[in-house]
Amino acid sequence: MACKQTYAPPAVAHPPNYLVIEGFIENNGTDSTFFHLSRTIKADTNGYVPELGAVCTIDGSDNTSRPLGEIGNGAYAAKLTGLDPDATYRLRISTSNGKQYVSDNVPLVKNPPIDSINWKRLDNDVYQGIQIYANTHDPQNNTHYYRWEYEETWEFHSTFFAAVKYDPATGIISPYFPNTINTCWKDVLSSRILLGTSAQLAQDLIYEAPLVLVPLNSQQINWRYSLLVKQYALTKDAFNWWQILSKNTEQIGSIFGVLPAANPGNIHCLSDPAEMVLGYVSGGNTRSQRIFITIDQVQPWFYDPDCPDIKPDPSHSLQSLLGAGFVPWRADQTGVFLSYPRCIDCTLSGTNIRPSFW
Repeated sequence: MACKQTYAPPAVAHPPNYLVIEGFIENNGTDSTFFHLSRTIKADTNGYVPELGAVCTIDGSDNTSRPLGEIGNGAYAAKLTGLDPDATYRLRISTSNGKQYVSDNVPLVKNPPIDSINWKRLDNDVYQGIQIYANTHDPQNNTHYYRWEYEETWEFHSTFFAAVKYDPATGIISPYFPNTINTCWKDVLSSRILLGTSAQLAQDLIYEAPLVLVPLNSQQINWRYSLLVKQYALTKDAFNWWQILSKNTEQIGSIFGVLPAANPGNIHCLSDPAEMVLGYVSGGNTRSQRIFITIDQVQPWFYDPDCPDIKPDPSHSLQSLLGAGFVPWRADQTGVFLSYPRCIDCTLSGTNIRPSFW
């Protein structure tokens, strides 16, 4: 019960304004090179502070320079063609406040194709659901270091097909046709750092690197599910940077967690060499592969949306149910039926615009 004094560490009391650089020099010809520039924010706040008005170029050891155009919200991009696979390249940035930043020269690492994306159903005491894996190999035995990203997309339907709509301003319940809020799609990007290495193996082979676990009986595979996997080949230095970043962000916070480690990256401020810059620039060609999984392939699968079908009665009048957040979805000669809005309108948690690849 002694006296207490609030302690605010320097990083909280005076948060730094570091430049954060995320991106990849793409040597594919079909995909563009994207870099996202932003600024660090206080640890107890949410948000995104884009770095606007910067001038970005990709400079090569072959004395070439290619500009990246600003496309908004801190993103800079261009489709780079004709890159020399034997040259090295670096990112150069001039910010709107006049500071200069440059990355180390990096090679364009050759990336072997993804051999396959496979999945298995797991039913044990620890994991239950669908585990999805990546498989790849380099017959030249040169790559050894890999990173993956993915994008999940799934189709889902509202539990009830709305035949009426309710106007809270007038209190009028009227017929609702045609229905465009019954079928939707949702996209989720990977948020974890997924790495794999074959450096300790005799062959450059990655077999069943775990990517994502779809929980058992979840909404993702209640109809049809898609996973787009992107594979990047890394240098050893880049792999080590991503590995430290993974430990710093995903493996701390428990009594057995690792201690945070310094992870400066390969980008430097020429205007102020003491200034820290966050990020790591790599280059190469991206490989991608998409798979689809339907509910018929994973049976038994029982998704429970927890959607009651409620009809007003003497103890729960229509007005009290409307006041409690329920909305009507159909009406007949016996009365009005209500449920939660999310059970009727799928656009509350997704989009009714069908993906082009679906």
